[in-house]
This record gives sequence, structure tokens and C-alpha cells, in this order.
Amino acid sequence: MTTCHATIIPAEPLTYDKMNDSDTTGKVYDKTLNAKDGSTRENIASYVGSKMKQETLKTILDDYITPIFGNNVITYTNLLADQYDEKRSNQEGTINGGASSGWAWYESKLDLMSEVNVYGSTVWSSSGYDIGIDNRQYAIFELKPEFINSYGTSRFSYWLKAVAFSKDFVFVGSLGNATTTGSSNSFGVRPRFLIN
Repeated sequence: MTTCHATIIPAEPLTYDKMNDSDTTGKVYDKTLNAKDGSTRENIASYVGSKMKQETLKTILDDYITPIFGNNVITYTNLLADQYDEKRSNQEGTINGGASSGWAWYESKLDLMSEVNVYGSTVWSSSGYDIGIDNRQYAIFELKPEFINSYGTSRFSYWLKAVAFSKDFVFVGSLGNATTTGSSNSFGVRPRFLIN
């Protein structure tokens, strides 16, 4: 970013939804996409290929973010996982097989956070492709870790953008723990975005 901006993280999830309709982290998005550099990306999977990225976040942008922040929402370029290899090892080795295996630069206005953004390190992320350039912990979570999973008296769980295994994405549990679950489960959606 070369312009002054603020990163906004909602205090609580804005809605609840699935990462995908079925328990998969592999190819679920049938279309090809064009990356920022103009290259054509095929077999879109992982975070970029999820229903969350392709549909839910767009709806959240239209329904919650744009009506409040309007033209102040910044379009930025992010390095996002868009490929998946079922033979790669992950945090559990090859037991549950599979990990993100490729990435590309995409324009975004809204994304889920990485494990590093929240916890300051990886816990269940399948590979470095899940992190991309989201490789620093947000100061709010370092200085006030209770904000990781609570606001006032409310405690909540929400999705992160990392693949864990062949069927699981990573999420923040209501106790503040990093954990994983099948991508067809419904959890909070607490994306971050930038404004000028």
C-alpha cells in the first residue's frame, strides 16, 4: 500500500456461513480466473476457490460494508492461495492429505484473516500458500488477545482463510483456540478490509 489507510475488523462476525457447500478444500469453483498479472488460473481451489470467497464475501461487501463506507473501501492486491494438491503433506503429515499448493495476486476489497493475522503464527495452516503476504499479527490481537474471540460479553467462532486438510478449513473457536472443521459447517464471517 502506498496510500494512508486503516484496516477495519468488525468487532463480531457480520454473518454466519459455510466455507463450501460440501466438505472439500479442493476444486469447487469451476471457472477460470484472471490473476492481477493477467495470467489465467485454472483448477481454482483452496481459499480463492471457496464459496466463501466467491459468493459470501461479495454479498457481505454489498450488504454491510459498502452502504456504510461507500467509496472509501480500498481495492488492494493480495497474494491468495488458489491451488490445492491432495498429495502434499500438511500439519498432520499425509494422514489427512492435502495442502494449498499455489497462489496468485488477486484484486480484493474484502478477505478473511490468516492465522498469523490473528495469532501471530501458524497453527493448522496447511502450507505457506495459505498465508501469502498476510504474515503479521494485527496489533489489536497482540495487545488485547481477548478481542480474538470476544466482544463485551459475546464469544464467537469465525472462519480464517487457511486450508487445514482435505476437508477442513481453519477457524477461531469460541474459546479463542485455533482449530479446524469441515468446510460445510457454518461459522462466523469476520473479514477485514481497508479504508482511506
